[in-house]
Amino acid sequence: MLESLGLEVWHAWLLIACVIAAVELLLVGSYYLLAVAAGAMVVGSIHSMMALSVAAQWFVFTLATAVAALLMGLVRPKDGKHDVDDISYMVGKQVKVVEKVSPRGRVVYKSVTWEAESEDRLEEGVTVVIIGVNGSTLFVAKLEENS
Repeated sequence: MLESLGLEVWHAWLLIACVIAAVELLLVGSYYLLAVAAGAMVVGSIHSMMALSVAAQWFVFTLATAVAALLMGLVRPKDGKHDVDDISYMVGKQVKVVEKVSPRGRVVYKSVTWEAESEDRLEEGVTVVIIGVNGSTLFVAKLEENS
């Protein structure tokens, strides 16, 4: 079938690698499929230099994908990972008041509206800082003015 299209097997592997990488980067955005694309690229590159049996192609693909996944795990920054229940990373972030806080109201953080409490009277539209979190309630305060 590939021959009727004027393609060799290694062309197919490289085409698969490019399609997977494009789908990952343009649509998915999680970067997990990049390891699969790297595996396909390695097989295509090796097969272009020396003929590999079908079994050898799948073995090299599996091995290269696993190595690429391990390397990506080592290289990717760890600062974006948080435990599901750990929301303390929110402390110190700035949010905007969308409903007057006196002492309770609502703020928006990352496009999500949250219940908010504050000792300060905070008007709608004011930017404040998160000083604590308890469940789905954010404790907020006025931003400190730099003198």
